[in-house]
Amino acid sequence: MRRLGNGIACALSLVVALGGEGVVSPATGHQAGSATPRAVSLIAPADPIALHVVVLAPRSIGSAFPLDRDLLVTAGHLVRGLPLGAPVTLRRGGGMATIEARLIAVSRDLDLAVLRVPPGFAPAEPAAESAALPSDLPLTAAGSVPVADPRVLAAPRRAFGAATGASLAIAGIGPGLVVRLAGVAPGFSGGPVMDARGRLVGMIVAIRRVAGTRLSAFAPRAAAAEGGVSEALILPVAAIRAEVQSLLAAAH
Repeated sequence: MRRLGNGIACALSLVVALGGEGVVSPATGHQAGSATPRAVSLIAPADPIALHVVVLAPRSIGSAFPLDRDLLVTAGHLVRGLPLGAPVTLRRGGGMATIEARLIAVSRDLDLAVLRVPPGFAPAEPAAESAALPSDLPLTAAGSVPVADPRVLAAPRRAFGAATGASLAIAGIGPGLVVRLAGVAPGFSGGPVMDARGRLVGMIVAIRRVAGTRLSAFAPRAAAAEGGVSEALILPVAAIRAEVQSLLAAAH
């Protein structure tokens, strides 16, 4: 685990405690299947689960979501060490079918990476985005939780909470917004956060435990106590979009 100054570390993966704790390593020899057609979703567009994609990274489980047609964003630390063009295994929903995305860009300034997926795989991109995040604004996040079935490894799950009104800048991760979410732990890294109106707010990149008035440092494996809450650091959607545009322009 790499820490950045003041005991702050970038998150490797985040998971909600409702479905269990800990990180499950992807099974060796797992082969990606062919791309599946876009399915008709029965989930309301305001639900971040509708955007969520499971990331089966080489050393951890995480999350991603679409920002544009055939492009997903995820936390950069999930793909750290992979060369551009490398395959990244993804899964939608709780099924077993997987596809291989391609890593096309990694930010040096934000904890952010961009994946290109086959046409028709990505969920529809968010219909609206929110630039404001006032204190106590209700929020819902989506992330990946480990499951016992080795054929699946992870499934999507929600976490509920609210904005704190605070912000924090961490070198190598970027300027982020601090939100409070119940039970968040490893597996939500790269997952989308939406407000009560279904607007995309940002992406989770780190967490820290909350115990009364005491706060731990933002770290990758800070699991919340049962019935407790954690704070998550999220990259704002405006910052994500600006960085993705810059990365894609530089690639051309």
